[in-house]
Amino acid sequence: MSGLLTGRDITEPRVESDIIKSEHDPFYCRENFTLLAGSGGVRTIAIGTILGLAGMLSIASAANGGNTGNGTVSAAAALKAGAQVGAYAVEFLTATTFAVFDPSGNRLADGATGAAYDNGQIGFTITAGGTAFEAGDGFTITVSKAAGKAVAATLDGVDGSQIAAGVAVRSASAADGADGRVSAIVRGPAVLARNHLVYPAGATDAQKARLEADLEARGIIFTTAA
Repeated sequence: MSGLLTGRDITEPRVESDIIKSEHDPFYCRENFTLLAGSGGVRTIAIGTILGLAGMLSIASAANGGNTGNGTVSAAAALKAGAQVGAYAVEFLTATTFAVFDPSGNRLADGATGAAYDNGQIGFTITAGGTAFEAGDGFTITVSKAAGKAVAATLDGVDGSQIAAGVAVRSASAADGADGRVSAIVRGPAVLARNHLVYPAGATDAQKARLEADLEARGIIFTTAA
């Protein structure tokens, strides 16, 4: 699968100076990422592509020790776009209802056994067992962060690929089934040319702004100058 390219005819020559207008120190501002292997074909990345890190986030769930109830949480608890790194606490209020707290201790939407739960950060289903849950029983659902592998940023990913981690400063490719390498500017101080960025296909202005905000948080800012 190839990276999705939009916003400019990428067949014309492109060089680093197209995208980078100011950079404090390449040794500080850049990193070489592992580029995720192609799947069914070569994965290609053009200069200026906004990169995300696929596989950066993962999720796991476990029953708390000392639970009275013997129900289970779905083995395939799901990451959602707003997932935070850390431990989510699921605490039963009654035999069939529970509260959910994010890693900072903020209470999110409550849920009930037997119904799919989705708060925009994590999703799961708790199934009651032969012994009913009691107040205070619970589960811990942990979102972990790893290095991940670079891909063209996505709009609907949940594994970290939806978070802008850098911008490719050279074209790169990864063969089908074999990882590659891609050089990216990942932190500032740096100024990049907005008109040479390659956004995910179909990105709206709001989605582009979200990806740019991810990069601005890293000290990378944008100019419309040629």
